[in-house]
Amino acid sequence: MSASEIVVTPVRNPWSEYVVNKLVQALSAMPDVAFAHLVDAGVPGQGEVHTALFVWLHPGALRSLRRVLNQVSAIVSGALPDGMAVDIIILNSAPELLEQVEAVGGLIVESDPEERRRALEAAAAEPAGGEGDGLRVGPWWWPF
Repeated sequence: MSASEIVVTPVRNPWSEYVVNKLVQALSAMPDVAFAHLVDAGVPGQGEVHTALFVWLHPGALRSLRRVLNQVSAIVSGALPDGMAVDIIILNSAPELLEQVEAVGGLIVESDPEERRRALEAAAAEPAGGEGDGLRVGPWWWPF
């Protein structure tokens, strides 16, 4: 699935300030989270758009992605009231969406502004086609 297949928009049905603040506090306490956006996202023609939490992790956290995803999921579910759900997307795993998510706004956590700056610079430097010139080791989006 390419980034062009996913539509990202501002949240249409905003959550209560209490719920958002609880989510922000929980995510801000996680040392592995660099920044996070709360937006609506969906694929045209495949059902309705859902509220999604796009999370960018510190690079060191990617060594144990399953552990961190489980922690983020547990913290988010603990912050939300019963019956409320949100899709969680680890932006490091879908960096082609970073510019689209940033353009919409919805930044709720920015624990590491420097990591966010590096991620945005790497996304902006993406070569046409996303394949690079063959000289770089690792994916185009890796900021190191």
